[in-house]
Amino acid sequence: MDYHNLTGQAKMELNYKKENTIVISDFHLGSKRSKAKKLGNFLHKLLDNPPYRLILDGDVFELWSTNYKNIEADEHRVIKLVAALSEKGTKIVYIPGNHDRAFRAFFEFTFGKIKMRNEYVIRHDHKKYLVMHGDEFDAFTRNHVVISILLDQLYIVLVKINSFLKLFSRSKKSLSAEKHSKKYAEIVSRIRILATSYARSRKMDGIIIGHSHWPELLADPDGVTYVNSGDWIDSCSYVVVGDTLSLEYYNE
Repeated sequence: MDYHNLTGQAKMELNYKKENTIVISDFHLGSKRSKAKKLGNFLHKLLDNPPYRLILDGDVFELWSTNYKNIEADEHRVIKLVAALSEKGTKIVYIPGNHDRAFRAFFEFTFGKIKMRNEYVIRHDHKKYLVMHGDEFDAFTRNHVVISILLDQLYIVLVKINSFLKLFSRSKKSLSAEKHSKKYAEIVSRIRILATSYARSRKMDGIIIGHSHWPELLADPDGVTYVNSGDWIDSCSYVVVGDTLSLEYYNE
């Protein structure tokens, strides 16, 4: 499938309007990899001009490997700031992912001002955008839950080993770069194709997912826009839904 790259450049300012929807995903709160402090700073800036809607698009919590007895202040701050945005009038939608799939049992619940959904349709300017976490299009994760958890545990061990080896050698390849290997790119491509096809079958103008930690904004020849919101581990990216779709990066 031929795509035209529409990804925006990194920006220091928060590029959105009050009437916009912001989509963020893959925080993995509780994981040592999570940039919870940076995410908290981003959410704190949103308080100055609360957006109309904020969608937390899955893997908000790292339930596969975290001991929440040791959760740190930065994680608590993120949760408090989401609540503060809700109190300021921002509509909050939480779509659980595969790492926090336990919350999918509550997909039709509303807790206070926070809606729990397995998917959500954003309607803006006569267009419809489907928001899902995206693991639904990842056959391996969907069909091999236990193996996926074990591989995730292995990844954490490798991160620790890699960090240790860096003390002795600057030439070691970063594990985060492995995410952009040819094999991973093939997986991302399959997810992208399936997600776009599904959006087309639902007669959507676009689809926004997370899951793969691969931020991109692309339009296929038929005009269906595919967006991946990235993560708050490497890219610290977010999607703005307004008159147009944009992929932004938080670099402060």
